[in-house]
Amino acid sequence: IAELLDNAVDEVQNGATFVKVDRVNIMKDNSPALVFLDDGGGMDPESLRKCMSLGYSTKKANKTIGQYGNGFKTSTMRLGADVIVFSRATHESKATQSIGLLSYTYLRKTGQDDVIVPMIDFDISGHWAEPIIYSSQDDWAFNLKTILEWSPFASKSELLQQFEDIGPHGTKVIIYNLWMNDEGVYELSFDDDEEDICLRDEANSGSLKKLPKKVLERQSHISYRIRYSLRAYASMLYLGKFDNFKIILRGKPIQQFHIADELKFPKVISYRPQVSAPLKDATAETTIGFIKEAPALSVSGFNVYHKNRLIRPFWKVTGDGSLKGNGVVGVLEANFIEPTHDKQDFERSTLFVRLESKLKQMTLEYWKAYYHLIGHQLPASSSYNMESGGSVLSPVGHGPDMQKQPADQHKLGLASNFQEDMHLDVPSVALQGNVRHNLENGKPAVQPIIGIAEGHDSDGTPEGHPVTISADQICEENIQLFIKCEEHLQRETEINQLIELLEKEVTQAKLKCAKLSAYVEARKKQKTMEQ
Repeated sequence: IAELLDNAVDEVQNGATFVKVDRVNIMKDNSPALVFLDDGGGMDPESLRKCMSLGYSTKKANKTIGQYGNGFKTSTMRLGADVIVFSRATHESKATQSIGLLSYTYLRKTGQDDVIVPMIDFDISGHWAEPIIYSSQDDWAFNLKTILEWSPFASKSELLQQFEDIGPHGTKVIIYNLWMNDEGVYELSFDDDEEDICLRDEANSGSLKKLPKKVLERQSHISYRIRYSLRAYASMLYLGKFDNFKIILRGKPIQQFHIADELKFPKVISYRPQVSAPLKDATAETTIGFIKEAPALSVSGFNVYHKNRLIRPFWKVTGDGSLKGNGVVGVLEANFIEPTHDKQDFERSTLFVRLESKLKQMTLEYWKAYYHLIGHQLPASSSYNMESGGSVLSPVGHGPDMQKQPADQHKLGLASNFQEDMHLDVPSVALQGNVRHNLENGKPAVQPIIGIAEGHDSDGTPEGHPVTISADQICEENIQLFIKCEEHLQRETEINQLIELLEKEVTQAKLKCAKLSAYVEARKKQKTMEQ
């Protein structure tokens, strides 16, 4: 759907003021269909043929979002089996209207070896629609017959009625025979919200009842709703604010949402990537800050745009289990990296890896400097070492086993061979004897453990004062350590990948230098011989 919205937004330069997205019922079988209508410049017969021809692409411009020109075909085929397009345009003082049909159902049921796209055109420069004949009247009539047989419309007059709400120029796209999921239900849901279109599976998983309050709060946030709600997704889809253009979904305009305007303690940071000559002056202005719900809501990540279009929403560059970075959200436009063909991600290149590393550094530095401003409370059972950037757990325990070990030798409750392979600079924790004893006697595992914490806890408890910690808290600390180990391993992998990429670049540079040196030497010898 976003691909079709892109086509309409690209028409703003041709005077488009709106794109309407709605659901209609097909009269033949009362099945749902998607309708897209815009008042852009429209397509003349030649442009429509290029648009609907598979494999054809000339679209790659700095001012447009699309770069491949195949987005129309791939997006419509992903939504439904069949699509019919109506378009009006004026080119070189000639007004035309055209109809084209791209039908997978037709191709499959008639056993076509080639992709046949029947089209008919009319000259509307006069007072009536005059058919435009290219080869013969019979060919034109055959195309009309094919369109009527495989489209939702039963007569030529019904087809022409579809132009009534287009106006003098614009395009209408109707996608029908929408795809169903494995359960035989339409993938798109039109019933959950009469002002929205939702992905059914995601919408169902997001509307479960009897969920914890925190889960419900997170699912109500836009970072979650954009997974299934078209209204939420489209509200963030474009970075620039529209002056005279509206996206109207099911009769109600979509209000653009710019999360950068909602951030607390925002800061703008410039990032100048090392790019090739054509993009030498490229600079990414990154707005970073805390979401207004922080620290209650642990949402974080960067919304990365390319040529005004959202490619990666809430891209999380820090570990899922890490406290650092919680609530930190950023927005930037990265035109120096290339999106994938479906514009749902970026191509993994050297520039992409460098950007990811830079955004992670940016997140950690910002969080370290400002986390206290949102009242972030660190766990009472741990003291956070901001200088080392790690979680330092105070030794916990009061029993004889714990007292006999030095503070730097307390270990996780892991298998011995795994313990031998781990070399952590931070003290670890283990379940205490009284908890194990209570578990054996059938008592709850959350019996408090009284231990002696080093230094002060977060409530200002002086050194040597008893600290109450539950078994659940201890287990949570163990999990955090596991996650931290995974983060380090992942970071090591990323660094190794970056090293490989840089080594390849160095090798290529050396080869280029060698070729240049050989060329210079050859020129010197040539000049010497000429003298």
